[in-house]
Amino acid sequence: MGAATLVLHLLTNTGYNFFRDEFYYIACGHHLAWGYVDHPPLIGLVAAGVQAALGESLFALRLLPALAGAVTVALCGVLAGELGARRFGQALSCVCALVAPVYLEGFTLFTMNAFDFLFWTLLVWILVRILRGADPLEWLWFGLVAGVGLLNKHSVLFLLAGVFVGLILTRGRRHFATPWPWAAGAIAIAIVGPHLAWQVEHGWPTLEFIRNAQAWKIAHVAPWDFLLGQFLIQHPLTAPIWIAGLAFLLFSRSGSDFRALGWIYLALFALFAATSAKLYYLSPIYPILWAAGGVWLEEATDGRRLDWLRAFVLVVILAGGVVTAPVVLPVLEPERLESYMHAIHLKPVLMERHREPRLTQTFADEFGWEDMVAKVARAYHALPPAERARCAIYASNYGEAGAIDFYGRRHGLPHAISGHNNYWLWGPDRARGEVAITVGESEEDVGKTYRDVRVVDRTSNRWAMPYENDVPIIVGRGPKNTLLEIWDRCKKFI
Repeated sequence: MGAATLVLHLLTNTGYNFFRDEFYYIACGHHLAWGYVDHPPLIGLVAAGVQAALGESLFALRLLPALAGAVTVALCGVLAGELGARRFGQALSCVCALVAPVYLEGFTLFTMNAFDFLFWTLLVWILVRILRGADPLEWLWFGLVAGVGLLNKHSVLFLLAGVFVGLILTRGRRHFATPWPWAAGAIAIAIVGPHLAWQVEHGWPTLEFIRNAQAWKIAHVAPWDFLLGQFLIQHPLTAPIWIAGLAFLLFSRSGSDFRALGWIYLALFALFAATSAKLYYLSPIYPILWAAGGVWLEEATDGRRLDWLRAFVLVVILAGGVVTAPVVLPVLEPERLESYMHAIHLKPVLMERHREPRLTQTFADEFGWEDMVAKVARAYHALPPAERARCAIYASNYGEAGAIDFYGRRHGLPHAISGHNNYWLWGPDRARGEVAITVGESEEDVGKTYRDVRVVDRTSNRWAMPYENDVPIIVGRGPKNTLLEIWDRCKKFI
């Protein structure tokens, strides 16, 4: 199943174009640091390593997420085996992870989520082994993986909090009477220490980013909608498996050693539902529920001549995955995908406060970038040579800025600047700014800094996110202030 996952992604992951965040992480790879405004340092380091070793092709960038997906799916089978499942239960657990839309999408893109799924699954696997009575030294491996996972994404903190709750509420609390969990915590803190120092040095920018995102960006999700969303993004046909798995962990005699895992899920669900979190925040915990569900169904059908039912379940879930896969894997032309989504009555799930795109939000963020950069380049090269030497290119968000940095080299463009997230920390080019080309800014806003403001072009792509379509490309001349003087008010951590 892991190999099938890898092959599936290698065959499909270059279908459209780079995703907005991928441009940003590539840019972070050119500015290595112990932290960034909106994420820890590991993704930037990985991006730099991929570029150095494999180049900057879309296939190269998305190879590691595909490998992370293969390992995660395989670990789902390993988890089921640790819980007591034999071949069928292990296969069922793997199939659920293979078809889940949020996993298919997550392992297609070069983002923190692909590695986050892997780190959570590794941590849960180690925890299962500990609950089964493995050598307490495995707590040290738990601390190591947790520390590295925290350098990838802060959400590992939620899992660690869930683990604490789950152990406290069950007989697993006995582990806290030993030094091993505390040693694991010390290892994790030591690993993540330089990142914490970076946060302190820069005034905890990530906390400001989180506050602003909650207030202005992330779409509000009611608890009931959060629950319904889990059925959709984990795939409706896997729901009976993970619900049965949760019941197995919480109530069955054979799952009594693993009660803590059920409480971990409930604690995380309550936290995310109460705080109106994005739907996918809970997704990394589902491998343990699929694994437990595989054990339950295997036990329920064992010795009853129900092999046909087992085969039927596997085939139905795989078939359901085939039906939903085109919505998250770039395998159809946009026109056909739009028609397909209408045919199966599937509307895009919006997790941010934007107008609804024609495709999913993820796919919409893969369209229009090269054309936008080409238009910026035309505006730039239309300037007299003296103005080009002093021209700054300002983008309203990190997606636009990252695309300009990535594609702009072939057009001879200078690096983009932006006030969005870590681009603000990287600052403006002190030698440029007497003339500016802006993307995504209004004439009114550019007019606050430049006396002569002219719209020279507009972006145009019907498949892109609505806020990236038909936005002005503006040339500003005659600065009222230098970029350094206005930079503080350009900051946009969201």
